[in-house]
Parts: sequence; structure tokens; C-alpha cells
Amino acid sequence: MHALLNRSKDGALKYHEIHFDDGRVFNAQYGAIPRIGNAVTMQDISYLKELDRLKSDFIHTVSHDLRSPLTAILGYMELIERTGPLNENQLDFLQRLQGSVQHITNLVNELLDLGRLEAGFDARREAVQLENVLKFSLDVFDGQIKKKKIKLEKKIEENLKSIRANPIRIRQMLDNLIGNAIKYTPAEGQVQVIMAMQENQVIMRVEDSGPGIPPEEQTRIFEKFYRATNRPESVEGSGLGLAIVKSIVDSHQGRVWVESKAGEGSAFVVLLPSLED
Repeated sequence: MHALLNRSKDGALKYHEIHFDDGRVFNAQYGAIPRIGNAVTMQDISYLKELDRLKSDFIHTVSHDLRSPLTAILGYMELIERTGPLNENQLDFLQRLQGSVQHITNLVNELLDLGRLEAGFDARREAVQLENVLKFSLDVFDGQIKKKKIKLEKKIEENLKSIRANPIRIRQMLDNLIGNAIKYTPAEGQVQVIMAMQENQVIMRVEDSGPGIPPEEQTRIFEKFYRATNRPESVEGSGLGLAIVKSIVDSHQGRVWVESKAGEGSAFVVLLPSLED
């Protein structure tokens, strides 16, 4: 509790989950009281956590059962395209169908991936330099950045320490955060990536100049399938990206949170323990 109050002084963290040895989970929220100090309120969310676990188990089971028939459907659609001449309308319908099935397949794969993360099937660990992984992520999004004429700014502290991590998962985390920042930033907007040391931890901020997230929705933004209500209608997504980010960060004994004001953009902050010298 003392550590939470200390963090509240600079407004760096608004919400925090506290896990007790007896299995209970509390959601702690703080707010500054002018000229007095800070107030912390705690809510027992153990029951909600258990419901979320049951929901995750159900989703994982259904997703696994859907994967095989979806693969078969995609295979047969490819055969239809190859086995005979199709007129223009038939080809258009088939391509639309392929796009829809591929979208569902991607969603199922994301759900299965999230299920593996939540189940703890992520044992690989090695020394990882975050700035090296960042280069690969930015290369992937280079075309989108140029197309939208986004100004990308990087601030990487020198001699950044390594972290003990699964490089594939860290790449996945960065791809989701940077991809979201680019997706929600308007044309000619700005995206900033900051990496620095904070005592024995590496801190990373991915900031965008998008629509921001309303305060009342920020506690839910990392939930599966949740998407901010003020998002542009043209921006597509499954609502799973940030849930995957949180699962990856949690599995690496880190923390992730959002700092945002509606209409002023968002900053997603990740804190990961660094390797000892």
C-alpha cells in the first residue's frame, strides 16, 4: 500500500491489482485530494477474476473446436478457385468469402494464443535487448507510417539493460502496441516510442496522437474483446491485442497501464525487470 501511495504522487499509475496469498484479488484505485493528499479505494474482484477464468476456458475450448473446420473451409475455397473458370461475380463472391473466413481464422488463432499465454505455456527465457526488437517491429510498420505520413520519434536511453524474456513474445507485445498507435493516430499525426531505465527496471512508453480513451473506460481497456467507445468506426480490430499485451507483460513479472485523456491521445506504459549486471 505504501508503494502504491508513493507512485500516486506523480500520477504515474491510476489502477493496480493487489494479489493476496489466500487467492483474493483487489482492484486498488487512487485519486489526488487537493491540499490533503491521496485517497486509495479498494474493491474485492476475486469473484470477477474467477468468472474471467471460466470465460477464458470456454473461449479456448470453442476456439480450438473451430480451428479445424475453418481450415477445411479455406482449403475447399482455394480448390473451387483452381478447378474451373469463374465469372466475375463468382470470383468476387469467393474473394469476399475468403476474406471473411480468414478474419475469423485470425481471431481464433489470437484466442488460442491468448489461451496459451494465460495457461503459462511460455517458458522460454533469454537475454533480450528491447531496442533491437523494436527495430524489427518498426520495419514491419514502415509502409503504414509512410502512407499516413506519421511523424515517428524514438527516444532510447544509452546503455539500456537487457531483460530476461521470450523474444518472440516481446516482439508480439511491441507489434501490438506500435500497431495500435499507428492505427489510431490520424494522418500526419505523431507516434513516440520511449525506452529508459527506472532503477532496476526498463520502462517503455508508446504514445500516440489519437482520440484517447475516456477515463471511465481505462480500467477495462485490457479486457478481452473490449474496445473504447470513442474509437473511429473505420478502425477495425478484434479487441484482443491489448489483452495479449497484458498477458505477455504479466508472464514476465512486469506491469502495463495506460495514461490517456479523451481527445489528447494515449500512452501505453510497460515496466519490465532488467537483468542484473
